[in-house]
Parts: sequence; C-alpha cells; structure tokens
Amino acid sequence: MTETLLDASNLAIEIDGRELVSDVDLKIGRGDSVGIVGESGSGKSLTCRAFAGSLGVLGGRISRGTMSLAGRNVTSPGAHAGLYGRVVTLMPQNSLSALNPLMRIGTHLTETIKALDTDGAITPKVRATQLLDRVGLHHPERVLRQYPHQLSGGMRQRVMIALAIAGRPQLLIADEPTTALDVSVQKEILELLRRLNQEEDMGLILVSHDLGVVKAATQSVAVMYGGMVVEHGTTDTVLRHPRHPYTQALLRARPVIGRTERLIGIPGIPASPDAWPSGCRFARRCPHVRSQCDASVPTMETIDAHHVVACSRVHELTTGDLVGA
Repeated sequence: MTETLLDASNLAIEIDGRELVSDVDLKIGRGDSVGIVGESGSGKSLTCRAFAGSLGVLGGRISRGTMSLAGRNVTSPGAHAGLYGRVVTLMPQNSLSALNPLMRIGTHLTETIKALDTDGAITPKVRATQLLDRVGLHHPERVLRQYPHQLSGGMRQRVMIALAIAGRPQLLIADEPTTALDVSVQKEILELLRRLNQEEDMGLILVSHDLGVVKAATQSVAVMYGGMVVEHGTTDTVLRHPRHPYTQALLRARPVIGRTERLIGIPGIPASPDAWPSGCRFARRCPHVRSQCDASVPTMETIDAHHVVACSRVHELTTGDLVGA
C-alpha cells in the first residue's frame, strides 16, 4: 500500500475573515502525481500554500478541516516547523523574482543545503554541483558562479527545481512551473519533473491553468473553480470524459493542434468571494443551470471509484469523448 504523504479533508482557508477556499479533499501518496487546474483566482495557489505551510505570510489560516503530512497533523499554525524542505517544498511561479538578483546561483544553493543540513559527508559546494547536474544543467561549475539574470528562463527554472529538491523532500509542489517558457522548454521541464517523481518516488503536485501541461505530467487531476474542487479523477478520465460543465468549458476553450471546430470561450467572469452565490459557484456561467443549482452548494457525486464531480445535475448530463482532449 502506498504511503500517504498528504491527507487534506474538508479544508477551508480564510484571509482577513473571508473564506477563499472551501472543502478541499485531497490525498497524495509516494510516487503520485496530481494536477490542480483552474482559472486565475480559483484558489489553486492558495491551496498549495496551505499544503506547504506558508499561509502565514499572506495573513491566512486554515479555518476548517484537517490536514496531515507524512502522518503528522499540520492543521494548526506553525505545525509545519521542521518539515519544509525535507517533507514538503513549494516551487513558486516566477523564478526570476524568487531568486535574489544579488546572489550567485552557488550561494543560493549552498545556503539552502546548509540550512537543511543535508549530506554532511560532502561539502555544500559539491552537493550544489551534483544538484545542478541532476536537473540537467550543463557545466554546473560555471552555473554556480553566475547570477540569475545571466541564465535563460529554462535554466532558472532548473535551478528552482534544484533548490526544491536540495533536502530530498517527499512531496514537491510546483506552482505554474512552465509559465513564460517556450513550448520546447516547457516539455523539458515537465519531463524533468516527471522523472524526479518516478525515480525519487516523490509525490508531485503540479499547479497549472493549462490542461495540456497536467495531461503531460500527472496521473490524476483536481479541477478548481471558485475556491472549490469541482471535479477530481484520473487525468485520462477527466480529460476524455469530463462531467462537470466547467471542466467541459475549459476543454472547449483549449486550442489543440488538428482541431478544426471554433474555440468557445467561457462567458462571464468568475465571481469574487464576496459575491459567491449560495448554490453552485459556476451557476452564473453554466449553460446547463437550473433553479436547483441555486438551492445549495453541490456535494461530490461519485461517477466511479476514481472519478467524483460536484454538480447537482451530473447524472442528468452526459458527455462523449472530446476531440483532442
């Protein structure tokens, strides 16, 4: 049986008294890879900050539910102490802003290695060189002497991955790791993350707004909208047989090579947390909305053992395979 690394149940997150994420259930084991997708503002990054224990810097807190990491309850503030970098680590979105422009890459890595006290048998510089080589950077000794602005976007992202795995974490959270990278570099970064996930038997959470990215690198996917998970299942099932109207809308709006039909945008804009409806949060943009959708927030309905959907009409609505999904 796979060891459970992360177990979040009915997790809710609030900032300044406003609940921005509601009732998230997610379980991840060793070697698992999970994608979290949704539009900007859907709660993806905030949820991952809760997983990593960094809500405090935003003034946020877990207001309901429970969460454990590697069997340790980390629901309360400060409970992640001693776990970050070793059990769980978060790779932020923008590598250029995440790296100190006044520090050489070698300094970034050696200070991280010293802080995590890893591999005492070898020097931090040797370990840093090994890490850069592990993430596929050529001439690592030269890279150690360079500053962030002297590297390309893809090279900086590999440095971010090296920093993230310096403490050999059991769970890596990659928040939009391919943003602003060209397609060929995106592919290389995703292949690197997938290889680390498999070879290190490490849990991987990949956050993206791009369904193509999660398709390339994850086994399962959770679709978020309005601070809630609205569909969760194996990646292949969710992308080929989407059952929530929001997931279907995301796929219809996704450009795919070889698809001839016109792309269809999602009408309207996501409601802010202050204006969330009392029922389904996607109701105002949904083509299948009925009066029952406004009655209450839908609970997860089971489609099969590995596929759940939060839609009160899911058993009325059907969908065939989507071309190019």
